[in-house]
Amino acid sequence: YDQSFNIHSYRKFVETYKSFPKENPPIWIKLYEEKEFNSLNDFVHSLHDYIINEKVKSILQKFNLPPHNFVPAIVYRNEKKIIFKKLAKYENYYWFNFDCQLINDYSKFIDFSKSEINFSKNNKPLILKLESISELLDIKVSNQKITNRINELYNSYKGNELKINEIINQEDLYGISWRAEKIVMNEDFDTDLDIFSLPIFSSRTYISKRLKNALLEGNVSD
Repeated sequence: YDQSFNIHSYRKFVETYKSFPKENPPIWIKLYEEKEFNSLNDFVHSLHDYIINEKVKSILQKFNLPPHNFVPAIVYRNEKKIIFKKLAKYENYYWFNFDCQLINDYSKFIDFSKSEINFSKNNKPLILKLESISELLDIKVSNQKITNRINELYNSYKGNELKINEIINQEDLYGISWRAEKIVMNEDFDTDLDIFSLPIFSSRTYISKRLKNALLEGNVSD
């Protein structure tokens, strides 16, 4: 993180220029001591999306992927020797970084007329019907303004929760939250795509049956 070009500047580049930089950031992780997080599987437990080995990379490269990059990664793990532990280093891993939001926003392929999205405000149901993703992005901007205003209140009235809550109620400083019950993609969506995500609705990654079967047939471990 303290290097001139790191994962933060890498992501900033993608956000600004809508493309992947030619230079790769140094990616390394140290596995946790707990047994369930300490295995050198084909997918390695990490906060950096997906850390994969050469085997998984070769499988993914055979499929239709969104804009992506395979960034070389180093995995460190404490390994018990006869008397003491030694920090072992493994270099045959990659950060599989694919983008479905900044370079090519896949949420633009959502058919909102057929999708089911529930909204709420201050824990109360809110009836809203969206026609495009731009309307949802406007709600996100509005929510951020509300968050900024509440932060200002906490700085101005430190320790005075009663006053803060009074102003929150007066100014109606309640953001709008949403939950997608069903998402339907429109006819412009690439149905040949084998992996994608919709970050504005979920942290989940969706894969095709083709890719799922290939991973299973390859005995890929996670």
